[in-house]
Amino acid sequence: MADTPGGHSPGSALAVILALVCVVSGLVSGRPDTVALGAPLALLALAGRRAQVRRTVHPSFSLDRRGQQQGGRLRLLLAPPGTDSGTPRTSLVAAVLAAPGCAPDVLVLREGEECPVLADGPLSGEVEILSYGTLGLSPDLTHASAFHPAPPVRVSILPPIGSLLARPVSRRLVGLAGTHGSRRPGEGAELRTIAPLEPGDQLRRIDWRSTARRSTDQDRLMVRRSFADAEASVLLVIDQGHDLPASTSDWFAAGSPRLVTGSLHGARTAAATIAASYLAAGDRVGLDDLGGTRRALRTASGARHLEQIRARLAATGVVPRRRRRRDPVPPQGAVVVVLSAFLDPEPGRLLKLWHARGHVVIGVDCVPVLERTEATPAQERSVRLTLLRRRLLLEDLRRDGIAVVDGSVVEGLLADRDRMAARPAASGTTAPSGRDRPARQADLAVGPDLSLPTGFRLLARRGRPPGVRP
Repeated sequence: MADTPGGHSPGSALAVILALVCVVSGLVSGRPDTVALGAPLALLALAGRRAQVRRTVHPSFSLDRRGQQQGGRLRLLLAPPGTDSGTPRTSLVAAVLAAPGCAPDVLVLREGEECPVLADGPLSGEVEILSYGTLGLSPDLTHASAFHPAPPVRVSILPPIGSLLARPVSRRLVGLAGTHGSRRPGEGAELRTIAPLEPGDQLRRIDWRSTARRSTDQDRLMVRRSFADAEASVLLVIDQGHDLPASTSDWFAAGSPRLVTGSLHGARTAAATIAASYLAAGDRVGLDDLGGTRRALRTASGARHLEQIRARLAATGVVPRRRRRRDPVPPQGAVVVVLSAFLDPEPGRLLKLWHARGHVVIGVDCVPVLERTEATPAQERSVRLTLLRRRLLLEDLRRDGIAVVDGSVVEGLLADRDRMAARPAASGTTAPSGRDRPARQADLAVGPDLSLPTGFRLLARRGRPPGVRP
């Protein structure tokens, strides 16, 4: 009930009209009790005129850092604006809340009161989780300020990191840092040979025990020479063109958006885990997207670079793919990992191109375990055609000797598995965990059989050069 320009609210006007009706009816009928009924209404109208909303209050939501995530939900705090503590708080605040996929709700608080709110949040990514608007009310609910829509609450959740993986590397390692051994002489921890001192050898490399043992006349010095440590370069290429939910009925959902976990979350989680595994070994990791919508993140190393990668992954959303002027160019001797749903030939084309140029290429299939929940025959045919296309694309990559692993579940993400198991599926069942999940069913056998940890472990053993440590 917004106030009129003259300062009267509809509630006050109704109270005045009812008071006049009681007074006139009592005078006409000669009944004093009827006249007395108008007295409370007159007092209510007078109090409502005095207790108008003096100012408009616009509280805002913020992420409550004091509380932890509860049951897969984010704890938000409805905080009032900064005002003088000596100002009396006599008004009320009504907040209209609307979460994605939920009906709107109303929350009424005293002015200056803080209220925690639990809202469903994404497993990873940047998304709007709550839309709201506020208006001020007088204590007797007779006066109200104008409705003030506020900007939606937008959160950015960093992708989680699973257990560290094995690290497949190329035979052409470059650089002089890191923990991967190489066959080149240089600075390192692995002994190569002990030889006499020659021009160019550093004095700190002199081995005095070997000198005393081998140099009988003490006329020459012996130095220790080692193999050089080498770092691996890794380029992560993520496909932002598609985000397939686990439930196939959500592929055709229209209307208000819902917070549904899809293949893009699997791509973020797998990319963060792969980056953390290589960066922990001192290697260099870069990040690029398949559509070329953003500038690539250059290859670098260190814990700070890992946080930059996770922040870039959290900001990754579904973006229509556009044609790039030129394909991404990986560093020399790099390991290229493409994370995609493999719904079109573009990821496979790039994998074949980089494989032909001598790079170690790995495809990561990020489509989650599907639940066939389509409702109409047309939807069923569309899903089957999509899965058939995926299977043909993946089989084509296997024939060319390109490894594709399953990145939908990363070992070690206990919190994610518990959250997905707590949410019932559309068919009334719960999704199996990653450790106990069986192989894909026959009609859904469109993805790889090896999980991400197992696939990387096998690739690291198969592609390890002689003398190189894992």
